[in-house]
Amino acid sequence: MSRVLVAGLCPLPFENTRESYGPGIRTWQFAWSLARGGHEVRLLAMKTPRAYEGESPAASEQRQGVAVERLGDVAFLDPATVRRAIRGFQPQALVGASLYGSAALARAGARVPFWADQFGHVMAEAQAKAAVEGRNWPLAHAWSLLAPVVRAADRVSVVSERQRYAAIGELGALGRLRAETCGYEFISVIPCALVPEGEAASPADGRADAEAAIRGRLAPPDAFVVLSSGGFNVWSDVETIVRGVEAAMGRHPRLHFVSTGGPIRGLETASYDRLKELVAGSPHAKRFHLEGWVRAERVAAYVSEADVGVLAERPIYEGLLGSKNRIVQWMGAGLPVVYNRLGDLGDLLEQRGLGLTFGVGDAPALAERLLWAVDHREELRRMAGSAREAARRELTFEATTRELVAWAAAPAFAPDAGVRARVRGPEDHATLRQRAAAAARRLPVLRRSEGLVRLWRRLLSGKG
Repeated sequence: MSRVLVAGLCPLPFENTRESYGPGIRTWQFAWSLARGGHEVRLLAMKTPRAYEGESPAASEQRQGVAVERLGDVAFLDPATVRRAIRGFQPQALVGASLYGSAALARAGARVPFWADQFGHVMAEAQAKAAVEGRNWPLAHAWSLLAPVVRAADRVSVVSERQRYAAIGELGALGRLRAETCGYEFISVIPCALVPEGEAASPADGRADAEAAIRGRLAPPDAFVVLSSGGFNVWSDVETIVRGVEAAMGRHPRLHFVSTGGPIRGLETASYDRLKELVAGSPHAKRFHLEGWVRAERVAAYVSEADVGVLAERPIYEGLLGSKNRIVQWMGAGLPVVYNRLGDLGDLLEQRGLGLTFGVGDAPALAERLLWAVDHREELRRMAGSAREAARRELTFEATTRELVAWAAAPAFAPDAGVRARVRGPEDHATLRQRAAAAARRLPVLRRSEGLVRLWRRLLSGKG
């Protein structure tokens, strides 16, 4: 077995913070699975800004065979930090979990086999953020993270089959699809996974479980509860959610909507602001309950009291190429899912009958799915049961990370290690022709073809 240095983000799923994010689950998915596979694992985890406000988590701890070290964002992204960790730990493999973890490792420039994860398509997310802000600066920031990772990675993991093809394009654009790597499999698909029992935050003394989360507090005991949980990001289609839910409310007086999530502070707040605006103007505003972020230990209580979980995304590339952690967690908890059919996860639910789906941006179709769910409780329970079985069989940490764990047992460089030259474009060749003509004028004695061949070889190699 190997010593593996993992870099990722926290809060990790077992931490009882007020705000929790998908990259933390992704990080623990990798670190936990590697340790479970027998590897010696050290985890450098960047504390997501503002997630720990008013709290001071332990700087380091041992959990499930993983040595966890939490770092501020500045220290985490400083290449010197990673280099010190490499010198002290002497890992045989480096594993990035999420793009930020991968970028931190790539910047260190270590000559250690490197598995780089892309948890979703960062350029598509940057496009969505740019559209929300009306400015294109997010594209430059995203590329500054992505390009060094693609250049340095020996293996790459992505979150969906669709993103696999996007990643192949990135490899080609940066010169990695070359003679040496023809036939080499760069990419593994590691989908979002169900957090194992005991690895999610839970009430320490049981009191939180005894408190009503929804019924009798926010909604009547006999209400049909539609739940939305998690952050509202640049991809969130709050218009479709509110319009679809309020249309269903107009035809079913016991239907209530509960949200346990909020803005992504420091990244995206406009979507949540728009949600609040739409709810305030709804004729059924009293049946919308926006709880904001709730502590991690309380999330399970909301899920257990809800009838369905709902999520809608904008028709953009981010959703097409990515995935959604909350859908997988709902499936594993037995909560029926209502989700727009977008990307691999939407196809999975539709094709295997594991959830209710509707067209992207189709609020009337969402309303119809919700009303069907109200009137077909038994079919809904059977559907949720099948989804739960599928998630616990196919979307566990262990099931999704087998290729990663196997690679770590015998980590290896990609075939182009040591020969990753910059790909020359048309402009470069035009410059080379100019340099060759100038050299020929300076060296008139080079008349024979043999001499010209030698000169061209030097110029093309960049040594001329």
